[in-house]
Amino acid sequence: MKIPENKQYVIFGGAFVLANKLQLVADKKTHGLSTKQWFLLRNLSDLPDDPLPTITILARETDTSRQNVSKMLEVLQRQGYVALQDNTEDHRSQSVVLTEPGAQMLRQVAREAVPFFTELFSGISEEECTVSAGVIIKLIKNLYKMQEKME
Repeated sequence: MKIPENKQYVIFGGAFVLANKLQLVADKKTHGLSTKQWFLLRNLSDLPDDPLPTITILARETDTSRQNVSKMLEVLQRQGYVALQDNTEDHRSQSVVLTEPGAQMLRQVAREAVPFFTELFSGISEEECTVSAGVIIKLIKNLYKMQEKME
């Protein structure tokens, strides 16, 4: 791979390469879950149970379309990792519950993530991680601003 001299191009193009490679490698380590399904379950587990999160809330939290979240939840429900229930406050929407098998799967993947992250971040200092995280957060914020202008 030829690395451009312009560092902005490296970051822009590198984000695509990084996302593709990360998904390819991580998908093989998540026990039948795609990385996106794992990310959805991870976010679900972080949300409060009262009130139960809806599909719309999960879509917003994962910055994914409601349609994509619904499709992933259908698969996760068939696998027994989530349960969908009628929302008591809004009968047009469904609430999502992480089941015990789903929680167990998340714990298993978390245990196995330690060596994965150790290898992934090998040779990268804490300072480099801090700077990189700051840049990524700024890029995401800028993209949100750009998106708001377009709407």
